[in-house]
Amino acid sequence: MKPKIHLLCNAHLDPVWLWQWKEGAAEAVSTFRVAVNFCEKYDGFVFNHNEAVLYKWVEEYEPELFQKIQALVAAGKWKIMGGWYLQPDCTMLSGESFLNQIELGQEYFKEKFGVSFKTAINFDPFGHTRGLVQILAKCGYQNYIYMRPNEEALFDFKWVGFDGSEICAHNIFGGYNTLKGTARQKIEDYLNKYPEHETGLILWGIGNHGGGPSEIDLNEINALIDERKDKAEIVHSDADSYFSGLNKQNLPVKKTSLCHTMVGCYTSQVRIKQAHRSLENKLMVTEKMMACAALQNGTEFDGAQMKRAKEDLAFSQFHDILPGSAIKQAEEDSLRLMSHAEETLDRLQAKAFFALCSGQKKPMDKQIPIMAFNPHPYAVEGDFEIEFMLENQNWNDGEQTVACVYDENGNALVCQNEKPSCTFHLDWIQKVSFRGTLAPSGITRFNCSLSVVKDYKMLSQPEENDAIVIDAGRLRVEISTKTGLIQTYQIDGSDMIAGETGVLEVFSDNEDPWGMTVSSFQDFAGVFSLISNEEAADFIGHREETLRNVRVIENGSLRTKIQAIFRYDKTYAVVEYTIPKHDIYLDVDITLFSANANKMIKYRIDTGHKLGTAYGQTAFGTQELENGGAEVTFHKWCGIKEGKGGLCAINRGIYGGSFENGAIKLSLLRTPAYSAHPILDREIAPKNRFLSHIDMGERHFSLRLAPFENIDAQAQCFNEQPQIMSLFPSGEGAPSASSILCSSKDVLVSSYKQTPDGFALHLFNTTEHEQDAEISIPSLGIRETLHFGKFELKLLKTDGKKLCE
Repeated sequence: MKPKIHLLCNAHLDPVWLWQWKEGAAEAVSTFRVAVNFCEKYDGFVFNHNEAVLYKWVEEYEPELFQKIQALVAAGKWKIMGGWYLQPDCTMLSGESFLNQIELGQEYFKEKFGVSFKTAINFDPFGHTRGLVQILAKCGYQNYIYMRPNEEALFDFKWVGFDGSEICAHNIFGGYNTLKGTARQKIEDYLNKYPEHETGLILWGIGNHGGGPSEIDLNEINALIDERKDKAEIVHSDADSYFSGLNKQNLPVKKTSLCHTMVGCYTSQVRIKQAHRSLENKLMVTEKMMACAALQNGTEFDGAQMKRAKEDLAFSQFHDILPGSAIKQAEEDSLRLMSHAEETLDRLQAKAFFALCSGQKKPMDKQIPIMAFNPHPYAVEGDFEIEFMLENQNWNDGEQTVACVYDENGNALVCQNEKPSCTFHLDWIQKVSFRGTLAPSGITRFNCSLSVVKDYKMLSQPEENDAIVIDAGRLRVEISTKTGLIQTYQIDGSDMIAGETGVLEVFSDNEDPWGMTVSSFQDFAGVFSLISNEEAADFIGHREETLRNVRVIENGSLRTKIQAIFRYDKTYAVVEYTIPKHDIYLDVDITLFSANANKMIKYRIDTGHKLGTAYGQTAFGTQELENGGAEVTFHKWCGIKEGKGGLCAINRGIYGGSFENGAIKLSLLRTPAYSAHPILDREIAPKNRFLSHIDMGERHFSLRLAPFENIDAQAQCFNEQPQIMSLFPSGEGAPSASSILCSSKDVLVSSYKQTPDGFALHLFNTTEHEQDAEISIPSLGIRETLHFGKFELKLLKTDGKKLCE
């Protein structure tokens, strides 16, 4: 039987990369115009293209051209591939963000072209999480095409997800594009190399900056088709047709993520990565808050504004934006775009928050009311903080207003006054931290009373053997005054670390932001060291002061904060430890002032579990990670587990790291040049001038060290934080109740939103064990027990008083 070769003509176009989005839009218009001319001129020719954002640009800027594309799609001469908003990074997105990419794209293509999709495509991203399999299957996809990492001769295989779901995946031959005049040679190379293949797929068309088909290539391809017609059937085709003709029996099976490649992209341009995580978090919290407000008191769910914020997020997830491989101007554009989305969400959040507080009672005289919204479907106990202004300024020297926080039943809570965000040496702006419990998925009310005390001082902190010691029942932490490192971290008497830990390590790097030629960062250059007391005083701008470098900056009945300053060459680090007195985690905040080019900085946590297994969170799944120094990627947490012991590091925007000899090594930042691309043995970047380097300057990182128990819920709470505000309610109406409840902390509500025909609910079993969970939505009269398979994602909607998949 003759082999059948499907030719898929496309024009890979990065909306942003070595150019800004307006140039990307101009190239999209030009490329699509060329493709339309080819489709109209040549019988039998088929053009394929994906990415809704490009079609949206053409629709807006060239409406007549867009109408021609619609006609060609209807005639079958133009095939829309994939159905996503764009080709995002496929390792760092949360599961909800993948669903958002698909939903935005499919809604647009269905509305404008009336098409649906069986095959998802992501040609250019730098790796693909295994969590995609379940997501694709739930969204109706059967197939997936990708390029990186390229595995020679592994073209088609059965890709199995964490939950056991399956799709057929294809690793493309020879890249997604061709240089002008080389398409025929690419086809011949494939035929000569794999004559035994019954079915083949070859992508051609000028790409990277658009272009698509050329006449020289099309003429040579058509000549080849005629020459080879007795030995091979070569047809202009599309992705679905290829998979329809593929024999899917006895395909090899893969049960892993498709990594690793371009490992520097897990860390480059950390401002983009942190803004992305912040926007993902805020979107989830805002959507849940808006849904609760709609349920409780009918507040309008502003779907149009929410969609605009989701589009901003989706564009910022493009595979040359989020991975940090674009030029500096594109980085600034993307940060501005994500700030626009955050501002949109802040306004939506405020409207929902005020609506949810409308039924709260007026405060008593001299009380400050505190309202807290918990976005999670279970009670959350923790340490919270709030800032507010006094009704009058107190200018009396030696006096300090002190706040005491009470729950709704009048019980005094553990609390302490701390320095507010501003720096006013005046008794006017207050910050109070307190220990409280928030009701599920709704507003919890606290009340604050004030008193004035004389000679207010924070508690002194005991020291033993050159260490600041916090012994708080279950938790014991010691910070060395000689090194500034964590000397002891114990829970219930068990060591969570091995020896002193928390070292900032430095590795020599190069100008390449992708990390194209490496799989790890092992060229050790040194460590940050604690600077002297005199240097510390000089660093903070008060050289004349007598200052201890390792020092307590906050201490009360709730928590202790300790600060220390370190240096490596020209780069400084301010490390702040927050040790709770009624919990068992340890928070570490690191502010880096980076001034060394071509360096990788990692934060090392020695767990002592040298025989342990490394794990990390990914999209709707937990994956085992390489544990030999290779650079890997993860989401909100990673850790090392051995038997019943183990330690996790939760983060707010760190995606890269490595594991070695029981150590978690979090990759904080890299300082390569912008978009410096290794090409053969040529010099990566010119050395005869100053070049801007990525992530030079001030960067901040927030970590939480914690045990593995309910780790996904812990990480979700650390990222999707309760919203707290001092708000004086009118006293009118009835207070809102919990909007949604879930009986298991191992089952996360990843999304909860109002839709035109009800409410949509996404639930995810975070474990590899089957389990039941009871879901309640009291105001709708819904109360159901659902069964979850391992790592199962359920996409549900309300239908009257029932939940339907």
